[in-house]
Amino acid sequence: MTVPLTVAVCSNRPDLLLAALDRLPGVLGTDDHLVVVVDTAADAATQRRLTVPADRRTVLFNGATIGLSYSRNLALKEAPTRHVVFVDDDIVPTTDAVEDLRAALADGAHVAGTRITADLQGRRTPWWLTTGQLHYLGSHHPDLPASIWGGCFALDRDHARLLGLDFDSRLGRVGTNLASAEDTTLVRRLATLGATTAVLHDTQVRHLIPVHRLRPGYLLRRAYWQGRSEVRRGTARAGLHKEWRRNRSGGPGGRPAVLAVLYTAAVLTGIGRELLDPARRRS
Repeated sequence: MTVPLTVAVCSNRPDLLLAALDRLPGVLGTDDHLVVVVDTAADAATQRRLTVPADRRTVLFNGATIGLSYSRNLALKEAPTRHVVFVDDDIVPTTDAVEDLRAALADGAHVAGTRITADLQGRRTPWWLTTGQLHYLGSHHPDLPASIWGGCFALDRDHARLLGLDFDSRLGRVGTNLASAEDTTLVRRLATLGATTAVLHDTQVRHLIPVHRLRPGYLLRRAYWQGRSEVRRGTARAGLHKEWRRNRSGGPGGRPAVLAVLYTAAVLTGIGRELLDPARRRS
């Protein structure tokens, strides 16, 4: 059985989005569709560039920056097929990856994901970054099992609807903040309610990492927002332990331990900031 797919790209970065749209047609099957959600104000010229050509492509404009969770939920609503593959605008998908996801869905998986590999685009790895921090770059540790992450994963939209689940609007990025966990939270909730999950450990896509994300300021901000996200989904204590273990997994020697203290402290700071947020206390 051939499963038709809707490939969904949600982005608030029009320049990256245009490059992503150049990559995607080559991996679509003949019965597949592309849904693009633009989560930022776009001028008329940008809108024209994004909507032409329009063959098997639906482009939706939020008109302002509303957030990744909102955009992903909109893509689920507008997808013309039951099965949706989410691909970030800085992921380089392959035909093999799309076909492996299609096969997993055809075999009965309700949610499936690939391995995501960090592509530093020829740059040297800085000393403040080990494999233990690759998750802050949306990429899997090369020596550990993968899990289902939002950069490239497939979802049985109808099954999620049957369970009354979608992406949590309290999580995920909005504008320039670095909140996260809308993807893993949905996967966890689906699995808890009996959904079949499939992690394609041997199928990988590349995540293009720009130079600014290799700077310590970005990585520490990302760790800080990880802490805030853990509070929002009610996993602060477990999330702190998880981040410590992840940050320690950068290999032998003293450097991973020192970096683990640094990054986990940033996570703890985010947890504290979120717990003290007046808006949270009023809700």
